[in-house]
Amino acid sequence: MTRLNPISTVAVLIPLPDAALAKLRAVFPTVHYHPDFTLPAAVRPEVEFIFTTWAGLPSDVALADIPKVRHVQLGMAGADKLLSSPAIAEIAKRGGKGPTVSTASGTHVVSIPQWVVGNVINLFHQMQSMISFARTNARWASEAEVDLRGQPYFARSLYGRTAGMLGYGALGRESARLLKAHGMRVIAANTSGRSTSETEYVIPGTGDPDGSVPSAFFSTKDEASFDEFLSQTDVLVCSMPSTPATRGMLTAERLAKLRPGALLINIGRGDLVASADILAALDDGTLFGAALDVTDPEPLPEGHALWTHPRAIVTPHLSGNAEGEYDIATDIALENAKRVERGERPFNVVDLAKGY
Repeated sequence: MTRLNPISTVAVLIPLPDAALAKLRAVFPTVHYHPDFTLPAAVRPEVEFIFTTWAGLPSDVALADIPKVRHVQLGMAGADKLLSSPAIAEIAKRGGKGPTVSTASGTHVVSIPQWVVGNVINLFHQMQSMISFARTNARWASEAEVDLRGQPYFARSLYGRTAGMLGYGALGRESARLLKAHGMRVIAANTSGRSTSETEYVIPGTGDPDGSVPSAFFSTKDEASFDEFLSQTDVLVCSMPSTPATRGMLTAERLAKLRPGALLINIGRGDLVASADILAALDDGTLFGAALDVTDPEPLPEGHALWTHPRAIVTPHLSGNAEGEYDIATDIALENAKRVERGERPFNVVDLAKGY
């Protein structure tokens, strides 16, 4: 397709594999590579497209320094650190007037949903208990020794249970598709309470492009609707961004509305739910298990009880770190560059007023 208004100069402020960097250099005449997250003064007046980290732009860069920039492309899906960048904050103050800013939502759509499914299975099969017993005792366990309910061991099945997707973006959609393939009924909660088609970047064959996987949608803005969603949920998969509306959304009272023996899976942002409330829910049986790739606070302090809780799996925000992630992010950057050149809306544009 014709490049109507071609981009000539690109700055890359994020470390990339050689092959990904070569893709960019094959398209753009000038690519300045500064993986240490710096933007030299000599580059600023001419750069038109910036491929950067989730922090946006270096703190010493003002919007006036980059007059030709048309688009800022993040290499990650999260956008909650963006406004710490003075230049991005200036765009927000102007009501979004200035360069568009996009995330790389879709980059982790292969890796993180697999982490979700793997840990739902781990918790339902009590794999963490079996592994811990084997490593501690170096012997064959009896059934009662590995069942955390104090009874002869049996696994719980995904089949026939209900997965509640709290947030239905790229990660929620692919997690829903995979969980449904394991025989789970899927429901979802979002702000609108309605099914929507995916309009952002999608890797072919992944996700739920037409929003048809959930059998029902509920609204997080309607208390009765949200309560009904929670009351039907056996496995709560949280993929919410961190915004003023979502921080602390999942209170102890709301956790208590889940079906007895529910699982909590959090792959979004840790400040959705207080760690103390998760711990209390595990201890009193409200939750059978929790798998957390994000926590509040983050990092989770050394010695915190969740690290060693027998029914918790905590990983250090690494569920998206997988082979090929920067290749996918580069593909998104290239697609968005084409869209900018054609005067079209890029994929995954951040609403700076909302923070995602």
